[in-house]
Amino acid sequence: MKKARLLLVLLLALALTTCGGCTYRGYSGDRADLYTVAIHSVLWNNGHSFSADRYTDPQIEIVDRDAYGRTLFTYREKYYNGGGVSFSALVVCQSSNETEAYYYEDVNYIVKEQAAYAQDVEPFGQDEIAQLKASNDWGQELDLDRCVKQRLTVRKPDVPFEKEIKSKITDEFQLADEEYALFLDFLTRDSERSAFILYGYIRKGDEEGVCFICLATEEGETLKEVHFLVPSDPYACRSEFIAFKQEHHWYS
Repeated sequence: MKKARLLLVLLLALALTTCGGCTYRGYSGDRADLYTVAIHSVLWNNGHSFSADRYTDPQIEIVDRDAYGRTLFTYREKYYNGGGVSFSALVVCQSSNETEAYYYEDVNYIVKEQAAYAQDVEPFGQDEIAQLKASNDWGQELDLDRCVKQRLTVRKPDVPFEKEIKSKITDEFQLADEEYALFLDFLTRDSERSAFILYGYIRKGDEEGVCFICLATEEGETLKEVHFLVPSDPYACRSEFIAFKQEHHWYS
């Protein structure tokens, strides 16, 4: 049974990857700025969603705007690769223009666990909305110096040093003699472009999947170090994630 379920996950991933008609060509909506902020902020996103047999755009819905151009919006995919993680996110974009989007790092989003295939999504409450707005200076003058700046994109960036990092993941999680499915995605780079953050999901048969975060450093075209974090709760790991970044000098 374990092998059968793992094989089903692998076959689904292979089908979506190899089917020419199913290739995701990038976000096709008119808010690439909101898409850019979400995929560089929120963990466990694919950068796309799924319909019955193909990739589709994630759902992006605007909730509110303030007088200074901030946008509060929801971002929703059906599930993260493998189906073990599913949520909706409430996100704030501080500002954007034709080429760039701006947001506050670490505090510009909250997530709510959702059933992977549910038709009805549990909404965010007014208290949650008010708290997120307060953390993002809603209704106040913009402070772009506090913001992270990202160039607009309609696709998830590729994973740097993918082969080397997958090898390190195999060692870290002792996967060499296991049957498993591994999903790995890019989140963001630091401002100096000397470090980047990845995240992923490991599924082994009927066992509960493992979510993990990588913080990697590089020098030129050489991968230097890769550090790992397995959060205690993938839906409520903000404090752990910030501490992990601090420990490995992300903010310096």
